[in-house]
Amino acid sequence: MRWRVYVILLMTALLSGAEPISWYGDFDRALRVSRQSGRPMLVVLVERGCRPCGDLLRRLASDGELVATISERTIPILVTRENEDYPVELLYTLEYPTLFLLSPEETFLGEPVRGDVHLSVLRRLLEEELPHEGRLFGR
Repeated sequence: MRWRVYVILLMTALLSGAEPISWYGDFDRALRVSRQSGRPMLVVLVERGCRPCGDLLRRLASDGELVATISERTIPILVTRENEDYPVELLYTLEYPTLFLLSPEETFLGEPVRGDVHLSVLRRLLEEELPHEGRLFGR
């Protein structure tokens, strides 16, 4: 299942002309990188067979500005509920997909975004919680 998600993301990015997001699949490794770099982690928690999860990943991959911001300003992590290779107690949810923005110290930056996520909500979260001067997004 995981490889299908990555293939869909790669194909969508290639067709849109955007560079794909280099997702981490290992939470502990991503946490180490986050702590070393000081960049927050954007955790996207999905579930197998979840149509809104696939829809979100396709929409996200086709938005070049959002892809660039996520790739440059966060440590992006894509985890599936079934793998449980993430801190389940910290990132607990019953709705999929769910997005969490975490500091390198594993504290929440803003509220988790759950369910059928609209990219405007993700943009607002990043705009409010990522350090920056001016606007992050031109839209």
